[in-house]
Amino acid sequence: MASQATHDHRPGGGLLRAGVGLVALADTALSLEAWGWRSPQAHAAERLLLDVIAPMRPAATLVAGVAAIYLATRPKRAFRRMLVGLVTAAGLLSLVASEPGLLAAAGAVCLALLQAGWLWPEEGDPVSSRVGWSMLFAVAAAAAGTGWLVVLAHRGHRLLAWMPLLAGLALAAVVSGIALLDRNPPLPGEYDLGQALRRYREQGRSGVCPFALMRDKRHFWSSDRVAFLGFGCRVGVALVLGPGIGPEAALPRLYAEFLAACRVRGWRPAFYQVAEGVANRTGARVRLVVGSEAVIDVDRFGLDGPAMARLRHEVSRARRRGVGVRVVAEPDLEPEELAAIRDLAARVEERRPFGPMAFSTGRWGDPPGVERLVGLAHDGEGRLVAYVTWLVLPAASTVVLDEVKRAPGAPGGAVDLLIAGCLTAFKGRVARASLGLAPVVGAQVAARLAGFEGFLRRALRVANVSPGLYAFKAKFAPSWEPRYLLVETVLDLPRVALAGFLLHYPELGRRVLPRLGRALPMTAR
Repeated sequence: MASQATHDHRPGGGLLRAGVGLVALADTALSLEAWGWRSPQAHAAERLLLDVIAPMRPAATLVAGVAAIYLATRPKRAFRRMLVGLVTAAGLLSLVASEPGLLAAAGAVCLALLQAGWLWPEEGDPVSSRVGWSMLFAVAAAAAGTGWLVVLAHRGHRLLAWMPLLAGLALAAVVSGIALLDRNPPLPGEYDLGQALRRYREQGRSGVCPFALMRDKRHFWSSDRVAFLGFGCRVGVALVLGPGIGPEAALPRLYAEFLAACRVRGWRPAFYQVAEGVANRTGARVRLVVGSEAVIDVDRFGLDGPAMARLRHEVSRARRRGVGVRVVAEPDLEPEELAAIRDLAARVEERRPFGPMAFSTGRWGDPPGVERLVGLAHDGEGRLVAYVTWLVLPAASTVVLDEVKRAPGAPGGAVDLLIAGCLTAFKGRVARASLGLAPVVGAQVAARLAGFEGFLRRALRVANVSPGLYAFKAKFAPSWEPRYLLVETVLDLPRVALAGFLLHYPELGRRVLPRLGRALPMTAR
């Protein structure tokens, strides 16, 4: 399996597959045309059909051309079998039409298809493939039967009036059948929380490791069951969050098996928010810096010194407004505190147009089984104005910032005071605290931000990325560790970006589509 998957990535393999496929389709078309001209009945039927469906010929030609190119270029094994069948039929037609050149070409192409199986390494989904083949065979049988009826019928036959509709339905069925044959089978995976939790507590060290345990992930385990990774699938992309979780010596094998499983099933693998070491182990050819993780040495954290001036100002401002901080383990929350947290979270989520984030951020109670610490900020009247949650990485003596919720109208500096108070409370309990990813701004840019801040703000504004998140985290004077997105080719980037967006906003359809439905009548007025 792994060797077949690797073969598809030989240099020039895609171009060679496209060339062989297009030659096979061209030979089939020419053989069919030659047979039509040599056979009087077939020629008459062909001319009659072309006259009847003349109004839809441009659209049908475009759709058929796109479907042919798709069939010729996609690496599914089913498409190779289809091309072999078409070329075999072309050989028979050219034999009947007494065209030795086309017959020789059909034989050469058929031999190439049989010998170059490594150009079509991907499996299809078994259920979808059965339905797709059934649709294609039904269309072929219907076309053959209709052709004979057309030959026997005269121009005034009522069957001819239905030909445009029948031709359109047949074309739609062919396109649908090809699409079904190209569907990817699911990747091997499961959600075994118990075993994953044990491995996480022993080996989880990356700041995104807790989110690999979320319920929206599937787990891919190495064949020896000592390491796993969390991933999600959308639009043909298998997106892994963070590095694998397990012994360092087991990770190269885990990555190799995952990549092989993706390639043989047609999924495009990608890794999100990983360190450079993971990029080296996976052999990824395209590495894109997506941001830097802000990491704080907890024991050295304090508000003294010129580097902490901005944070001291915000903390003092919140204290003057009467904001107080309480840090507590999740099981020790009072019932009224838990109710206030849920109410605040609901109010904040209502204001987000795409709904709550997922995939690389947790939700209350998810990931399950991970120790969670909670920081609460109350104003002078005892109302909850902000809260934060931290997930504990026991193997790395680290806490990871997860949820940050601030009530509308909360006193200025409340979140700054809350995080600073949590970091102070963590001293002696953990060694490091991760504030998470600051998008786009890499470690090298971060070191020079003071000199290029204006230029950076303008550049990020053009890219529709706000530097505010980086500026907020920079107030805590963290060290910056670059994080990467890994893909196999540059052409995969648009699809990977779409998959990442859909995975991060799983409620997008439920939130956006009703709003579009309400907006359309207004724009039509």
